Amino acid sequence: HRALVALATAAVASLPVAAMNFAPITASASSHREAPTIANDPTADNTDVYAFASPDDPNNSLPDVQGQQSSPRDAGTVTLVANYVPFESPDGGPNFYRFADDVLYEIHIDNRGNAADDVVYQFRFSTTTVNDQTFLYNTGKMTWNGATYANWNRPQTYSVTRVPRVGAPAVLGSGLLTPPVDVGPHSVGTTSDYHSLVGHAIHPIRRGGSVFAGQRADPFFVDLGAVFDLLSVVPQGHNYLQGENVNSIVLQIPKSQIGDPNGDHVMGVWATAKRMTTQTINANGSRTSSGAEVQVSRLGNPLVNEVVIPLGLKDAFNGLAPANDSTVPGAVSAVKKPELPALFRALGIDANAPLDNRGDLIATFLYGLDGLNKPKPLGIVQQVPGEMLRLNYDIAPSTNNPNTVNRLAALAGQLDGFPNGRRLADDVTDIELSAADGILCDPTRSAALPPTFQAQFIADGQVGPTCRSTDATILGDGVNTTDQPFQTTFPYVADPYQGHN
Repeated sequence: HRALVALATAAVASLPVAAMNFAPITASASSHREAPTIANDPTADNTDVYAFASPDDPNNSLPDVQGQQSSPRDAGTVTLVANYVPFESPDGGPNFYRFADDVLYEIHIDNRGNAADDVVYQFRFSTTTVNDQTFLYNTGKMTWNGATYANWNRPQTYSVTRVPRVGAPAVLGSGLLTPPVDVGPHSVGTTSDYHSLVGHAIHPIRRGGSVFAGQRADPFFVDLGAVFDLLSVVPQGHNYLQGENVNSIVLQIPKSQIGDPNGDHVMGVWATAKRMTTQTINANGSRTSSGAEVQVSRLGNPLVNEVVIPLGLKDAFNGLAPANDSTVPGAVSAVKKPELPALFRALGIDANAPLDNRGDLIATFLYGLDGLNKPKPLGIVQQVPGEMLRLNYDIAPSTNNPNTVNRLAALAGQLDGFPNGRRLADDVTDIELSAADGILCDPTRSAALPPTFQAQFIADGQVGPTCRSTDATILGDGVNTTDQPFQTTFPYVADPYQGHN
């Protein structure tokens, strides 16, 4: 998804801003296309992962003014979102975008702090053609007939399977319908008609919780066009993902289904896609897959593969499990000595950007922040470093409306937001640019975070004098929100942009 390598960009935000004029520089960047190989395989391409305590679940409770109140430890639900298939044009017919039938989509959970699977949710899709004698996606206005979507010529269903580390897999749901895309007013009626249709694709699953899989408006926001045009970013940017859709898998599960052997209520989350090793192109043009399933895409924290991992390691990163990250030569050093701070210096954004020994970034992406979302070692087992999105789901939501959160999340004192998990409205571009510039090394800015966290990487001797002590600046791309309001109830991600309009 969006690598903004050098996206070092002129900055804007609600906090002090750094604004620069850039000389032309050739930028190596990408968006929703983070590695060379997966860029040619969009139906298997992860674009974003989100993890947050469900904001409208009353069992999660609301925090006090400081946002520190804990929710009931064994009550409430967690919502996980895994997005795939980047840059979906809403008018992309007659073969509108869908999940691939030959890809295994997975959401992984680590509950022991060893960067390995403890629970995996698997999603497999199946598409049928009702009438193969027409080119039409729908043969009339699509309505709900009580069992399925009438006149939809290409219905897609899927199954959800929970695979624990110990014990037998359990099918939580099968034959579950995805919704059709929002083709246009002749095909689905009004906006409210389409929203009503989508409601029939929200399914309860066994063991509690709900699931949704289907097309959504892309919730990510960033000024891609200016970034690609030789970093010609301006203080008021344009969201180039406005009007684009993605395919979302949204899973809401009870906290009791996560498992918590450490007793710390911290989970690691990442999403993957797998394909079979062999694909055969048949004489009639069809394709057949066979062989073992191999991981071809992976996403946890936003922007890591895109911006931190160099080109020579990107494809390898997509095939790794987090527990194996430290075994790849150069992977950890790419986090410890990232490319962005050097670009900040070269572009004149910050002459003092810390270049090396970035223990703050090691902690944030590979271990978790002490006192926030760093897991406790289980027994005598040491924590294994690995890149994933970590969520302390014992921290209650700051608000029950996804649209009213502070976009700077933990940097603004909302500890239920990024880098503690990721909410839909969190401005991860600005947060991560600022983190790369050393804002977590700045006690003035990091004061909103638990006091133990800063001592964590300084005491480790990983940062030392390169960690700044002066007031840091919030960097940004000039895009602070998406134009599509999020829904206040599950599945939260906004309905897709319409094809006709």
